Amino acid sequence: MKKSNFSFSLLILTLVSGTWLSHPVNAQCLQADVSVQYNISGSRQPTKRTNDVVMESEPGCRGNASVTTGVQGNIGGTTPVEQHRMVRHQQRGQGNPTGINGSTVQIRSNVGIDVYDPSARYRK
Repeated sequence: MKKSNFSFSLLILTLVSGTWLSHPVNAQCLQADVSVQYNISGSRQPTKRTNDVVMESEPGCRGNASVTTGVQGNIGGTTPVEQHRMVRHQQRGQGNPTGINGSTVQIRSNVGIDVYDPSARYRK
């Protein structure tokens, strides 16, 4: 009985391994956006910021990656500051031949930093 269970387990393992080997592994799609918007000034008003990021991907997208990075900065001055940023990711890809479709991995890391510098009032 033990030999029969072992043989059956070995058969299942062989069949599953054969499926994995006959279909190469393909990664899903990845979209990432990383940005920093900073203001170091004598303005006591918080910076007015927009960071419009649109990420689109077709269903079944695989094997593609797109990454955007951006830095917007202001140093000095005493008037209110505005920073605007717009990014669009659009990916297309073939369907996954294994029939296993996962969603696209989307990563957003967008940081806004305000530092009040009182000495900016005395600079020209």
